[in-house]
Amino acid sequence: MACYLCRKENRETVLGYYCAKCKRIQDLINLYGDEVYDVLEVCLVRTPDQQQNKTNYITKNKLEEAKKKIFGDKKE
Repeated sequence: MACYLCRKENRETVLGYYCAKCKRIQDLINLYGDEVYDVLEVCLVRTPDQQQNKTNYITKNKLEEAKKKIFGDKKE
């Protein structure tokens, strides 16, 4: 049966609700409490400004790669 959290992996035990990875997350939440949520928000969730910066960075890199393909890798 599928894990109740990720719904991808099989449950660790027949009577348990979570797979091994999700069980580890549950254990960390029980150990550290709300600090786990704070870390996830700070490390994984991007603000709109951060999203825009990332988009600009990716676009700039793609443009640079396209220029290299068209004009070669010339350094002046």
